[in-house]
Amino acid sequence: MKKLTDFVANAVKNSPNGITSIDLLESLKLCDSNTLKTTLSRLVKSGKLLRLKKGIYSINPIINVFVAAQSTFEGYIGFSSALYLHKLTAEMPFSITVVTTYTSGKKTFGQYIFRAVSLKDKAIGFEEQDGIILSTRAKTLFDCLYLQKYSIEESKLIEAFISKPLDRLEKKEFKYYLTLINSSRKIKNFEKLEEKIFKNDKNGT
Repeated sequence: MKKLTDFVANAVKNSPNGITSIDLLESLKLCDSNTLKTTLSRLVKSGKLLRLKKGIYSINPIINVFVAAQSTFEGYIGFSSALYLHKLTAEMPFSITVVTTYTSGKKTFGQYIFRAVSLKDKAIGFEEQDGIILSTRAKTLFDCLYLQKYSIEESKLIEAFISKPLDRLEKKEFKYYLTLINSSRKIKNFEKLEEKIFKNDKNGT
């Protein structure tokens, strides 16, 4: 006969992307609330589950690190992580970055680091791709240029967008984000990098 820990672990494993909330587990009525919390705590201590944040659990190992990162920090996948999902780089990041409005911080789960980076009013410009919310290609470029420490090497970033350039609408979107910059130093830096990225651009402005 299966133990309660097995039922709970399987319930988490069989959830979408192996992630669920304590509220959904309670709705299964496998046991009372206190017993469920004790069982979850034991599963986390044994390494079978990961506590992403209060009330949110993932099976271990993680099935989809991008979904897990978003379940840990509310926001959109950005920077080098978004470059990977947009196939602008082949380098799978082990530090998954989530762009948030105000939350900053990081959590480590095994080999992965989930990092929240606050962009405040600039935390806009995202879309859904296979169930993952990530920055658009235009916003990914903007974010990577705005805070380059969370991007890939500048030369690789420039080459990525030269080989797969923004189309006319994406470029218009990118230009809009430039209006959000209020630092003359950053604007000058953007202009220099823009020239490098768009110098051979045939998509126009």
